[in-house]
Amino acid sequence: MAEQYSVQAENLMKSAVEEYKEVIKEVKATDANLTVIRNLRINIQGKPRRLVDVSDLKKTDDVHKLQLLVFNTDHIELLTEQLDENGFSYEVDGQFINITVPDPSYKQLMEVVDDLNRKKNSAMGRLTKAKSEATTRARTAVENEFISQGVASAASRKCDEYYENYGGQIAEMTMDKIKNILGPVHFEKYEKEELDFS
Repeated sequence: MAEQYSVQAENLMKSAVEEYKEVIKEVKATDANLTVIRNLRINIQGKPRRLVDVSDLKKTDDVHKLQLLVFNTDHIELLTEQLDENGFSYEVDGQFINITVPDPSYKQLMEVVDDLNRKKNSAMGRLTKAKSEATTRARTAVENEFISQGVASAASRKCDEYYENYGGQIAEMTMDKIKNILGPVHFEKYEKEELDFS
C-alpha cells in the first residue's frame, strides 16, 4: 500500500497554490491610489468620518479610475471638497463619484508589493504546515510501528520535493505579479534595490 502522508501534503499544497492564484488576481496597481482615497476623512455634523463609512469604494477595469458609491447624496459635496483638496479630478454621476487617479508613485506601488509579499508569506506558511504535519504524522507512525522507517523517509523526501515545487510556483507567480504591478521601469529599480539585498 502506498503511503498517504505525502499524498495528503501534496493535496494541501496544491490547494494553497490554487487559492493564492485567486487571491493575487485581486491585487492591482490601482490599490496604491485606493489606500490614499480610503484614508480621506470628512466631517459630518462635527464628527470626522472615514470615506469608507459614508461610501463604497470600488476598483474599475481602468487603472486610472476608481468609483465611489455614496450612501447619502447629502454627503457628495463634503466628499468632493476632500477630493479637490487632495488634487483628484472626478465627475459626479447621480450617487456615484468617478475619480480619475494619477499613476501611482514608486513608493505607493511598493506598498502594494509589500501587501502582496504578506499574502505570499501566508501561502508559503500553508506549504510549510502541510509538509511538517505530514512528516510529523509519518514519524509518529514509525514510533507506533505502523510503518517502517524507510516508508517514513520516502514520505519525508516526497514532501520536501513537493514543497520545493509548489514553493517555486508561488515565488514565480509573485514575481510575475510584481512585474505587472510595477511596470518595466519601476521593476528595474525594484530589482536593483530589493533583490540585491535578498
